Amino acid sequence: MTKKRKDGSGDGSDGRRHNVTPEHGKIKPGEIKNKWGRAGKPKISPATSMDDLFWEEACRIVSNDSNGPVDAKKRLVQEEFLAALKDQDSSVRARLIAQLHDIAARIAQQKNEFCTFFIEAKAQLSEQFYLAQKLGRSPPNVLPHPDHVTITQGEVEFHGPTDERGRAAWEMIKTAIRVAACTHEIIRDEFRRTGCPIVQQQLKWIEKHRRWLMRKVPKGWNWREEIYSRDSSLDFAKQLVRDLKEIGYVAP
Repeated sequence: MTKKRKDGSGDGSDGRRHNVTPEHGKIKPGEIKNKWGRAGKPKISPATSMDDLFWEEACRIVSNDSNGPVDAKKRLVQEEFLAALKDQDSSVRARLIAQLHDIAARIAQQKNEFCTFFIEAKAQLSEQFYLAQKLGRSPPNVLPHPDHVTITQGEVEFHGPTDERGRAAWEMIKTAIRVAACTHEIIRDEFRRTGCPIVQQQLKWIEKHRRWLMRKVPKGWNWREEIYSRDSSLDFAKQLVRDLKEIGYVAP
């Protein structure tokens, strides 16, 4: 609705139309307006054959079991296998069992290749780290550290950071825990010596802070480790601990 002005303009009496879109604002044929606005609905390409229709339907979730949602492909195999067992259909059963054995063999081969790769890489990197430490050189800038990789019963596990950002965060956590452990030891000895309530409050606070830091250590990781790596904060933490022990307890 167009509002009228006090002078009567805007109602068309002066021959001008104030509610018409100007020419420069009109959408021209083939032009896209507001291309960064709300996205339209995705267009689903229609199936072109019966096979496409079948696999499109087979990818839908048809049921749920103890392992989570199951699509139609897996449910079809289960039903065919159960029917073959029930009807004693040896040909179908043998074919399905052969397929299962083939899949299991491929998975075992991939797992074996994966473990072999890590075993060989760990041996080579361990030798490089040992040689660098023996010659007094900087350790290789490799992640994960070979000492953080363990292979148990064909399973590869990592007990340390695997990227630069994770390594920096892990160094900070280890440094904070080392300093907190040293401070806790100093305050505990002072409390045992004096029994002062103020020292007891400080001891409770540092214990709470230390527990909070320990919750940030991932399971299986060792904050006491002193492996030969690019831990730039290890020397700083050791020197800080020595200084704290030399200074001793300082009353607030």
